[in-house]
Amino acid sequence: MIKTSLNTALLATTLLAAVSANAVTIVSWDLAGEPGNQVSTSPTAVAPGITGLDLTRGAGLTPSAAGNSISASGWTAQATDYFSLGFTAAPGVSVNLESLFIGTRSSATGPGSLGLFYSVDSFASPLFTFNQAPGTNFVNTVVDLTALPDVTGAVEFRVSALGTTAANGSPTGTGGTTRLTAYFVGGNFDRDLQFTGTVNTATTVIPLPAAGWMLLSGLAALGFTSRRKP
Repeated sequence: MIKTSLNTALLATTLLAAVSANAVTIVSWDLAGEPGNQVSTSPTAVAPGITGLDLTRGAGLTPSAAGNSISASGWTAQATDYFSLGFTAAPGVSVNLESLFIGTRSSATGPGSLGLFYSVDSFASPLFTFNQAPGTNFVNTVVDLTALPDVTGAVEFRVSALGTTAANGSPTGTGGTTRLTAYFVGGNFDRDLQFTGTVNTATTVIPLPAAGWMLLSGLAALGFTSRRKP
């Protein structure tokens, strides 16, 4: 009886928050109907505890028209030449990323190679490389992000050109374009541009008041005494 009361009291001190066990859409961007030269595209769907960031382009790029996408020209290997996307996890929330579903396309004189970078390492090294050769073809990719550590707070991803070689093998032209779009399979729409993964909430321990700890101590002492009696 004493042991049961002690276990019940200890259990009452801990509150376990719910944890999502299956991969879900963390944030997605619906590019259907977008002209390509829009300033930005707002997130369409976000998981609980997540705030999506707008899909935008860096200040060094020039907007270009291309339906159902966000598109840009002016790829001159500047630090401001990139597409930006990401999300912010609320306090007490962490995200274990699984995949990025993305479609990319470069014109013949657009960047031949693209890199996916993120803010956790200050955009130092590409997490993944997209081969856009020979150009004008759509490249549909599921990027595996499971090796990344859990994300907390704000995280930004960037898609930037790697090098100055165009998709057709010539030097990248200032009028060459690259666009981001939805993920397709066999020429058919599969899903919006999106990150998937699991959203986890922190475990919260609620401390007992002093009177509660005194009660637990008394119960423990009583149990010890009762076990020592013949």
